[in-house]
Amino acid sequence: MDNTTISILTILSSINWLHLLLAITLVAVGLAIAYVVRRILYKLLIRFLPQQISLLTARIVYYILVILFIISALGTLGIDLTGLVIAGGILGIILGFALQSVTANLVSGLFLYWERPLKPGDLVEIDGSLGVVADISAMSTKILGLDGILIRIPNEKVFNSIIKNIGSNIARRIDFVIGIAYKEDAEKAIKVLYKVVNEHPLVLVNPEPDIFVENLGSSSVDIKVRVWVPSKEWISVKKELLWKMKKALSEAGIEIPFPQHDLWFRNDLVVKVVK
Repeated sequence: MDNTTISILTILSSINWLHLLLAITLVAVGLAIAYVVRRILYKLLIRFLPQQISLLTARIVYYILVILFIISALGTLGIDLTGLVIAGGILGIILGFALQSVTANLVSGLFLYWERPLKPGDLVEIDGSLGVVADISAMSTKILGLDGILIRIPNEKVFNSIIKNIGSNIARRIDFVIGIAYKEDAEKAIKVLYKVVNEHPLVLVNPEPDIFVENLGSSSVDIKVRVWVPSKEWISVKKELLWKMKKALSEAGIEIPFPQHDLWFRNDLVVKVVK
């Protein structure tokens, strides 16, 4: 019998076959349990969470269970896991710092889904970005701006920002400030503006329009115009009303002034004509 055969027989004789069989069985059973838990957890989470978040959570739980069963199997074989535990702890700390923003975005995405301050299709303003919500994923919220640019905002920033959901209510108020010259009749201007807003088909009757003198400015009498319109049509209505009000005031002979400044000199000016 050669040395190679003797070495193989020595290794085989030193193996505790019962412990090895137990370790293999433990890993096989663990994989089966982890798979079943993943399927059940996914079916439970999909009822009240988005598909991406449900799938990601189920996979994380699956891999955690698999790792735990593998560690248990190694312990059954008598392998010292002290170094592995220490290395895993250090690796966990490093990953914790590295994935801090990822975890924050994921958790924020869960809170956004539970609270539901916005949903795809809503016209919103988030952190100064105005647009239609295109998608809400586990990590970020995507907004299609009114200029056609797709904006991606991390969920953590969305959750901590002031969210203006313009489309959440069926109606929205639009405010205008129209300045007229001091020499003009404010009551006449208000009647002209009332006529314009009352003739527009998308201006709501209830709440009714409100037009009044709001401020006496440095160069104009400022008239406030408040109207309620359907939220989905507010942009087009705002453009139409602004132009129609300007046109109606011009046709009525009411001047819309521009800022003017009077200059006063302490001493009389002397004009010299140079030939």
